[in-house]
Amino acid sequence: MAIQPGTGYTFTSSSLGTNLNIEQPWSEWDNNKFVCSPYKVHSVTPKTGEGGDYVTFDICPGTFNNLMPQSYDSVNEEWVCIDDQYVDTEFVLDFASTTTSIVYLRVGPDATSHAFPPTSPGTGSDDPYPRIYSTGGALPADSDTFGYVAIAKVTEVSATVYTVEQYVTGSLWGDRIKVGTDTALYFYARI
Repeated sequence: MAIQPGTGYTFTSSSLGTNLNIEQPWSEWDNNKFVCSPYKVHSVTPKTGEGGDYVTFDICPGTFNNLMPQSYDSVNEEWVCIDDQYVDTEFVLDFASTTTSIVYLRVGPDATSHAFPPTSPGTGSDDPYPRIYSTGGALPADSDTFGYVAIAKVTEVSATVYTVEQYVTGSLWGDRIKVGTDTALYFYARI
């Protein structure tokens, strides 16, 4: 069998053995394919609607303590699990008169059973079930009611160009510790 040299590589053979010299490294197999990892924020898109201009984003499914978080769908005006989106689902970024928006996970203990987190979603804005939010300000401070972890930061570079700085790249496991009158402490680990 004979192997001939080709573009980007050379092949030599002698009594000492064979040698393949790759002058240019091979590219990745799927270097242009999007890979959806847990909590990855992507597809940041400026839009115009009835209320004016706004910016939407998509987020890849990820879990918190084996629960699928929810995010608010502004089109259908309901909380949906991030792995159960409709075709027209839109999650809106809050830029609040700034050029950055922080996407974060908010979670708290059940008000009745004190389970952390509650195992099923409730209703209302104060539901402690894991939920994805965004803020144009600073990440809220942890309290006895809720703990917060930054998922990503979206920055407006120019009128229609946005960059995403990803902080969390995997599903999370978390714990809440409350001792006496001190503010509860929240701990997170990537799984």
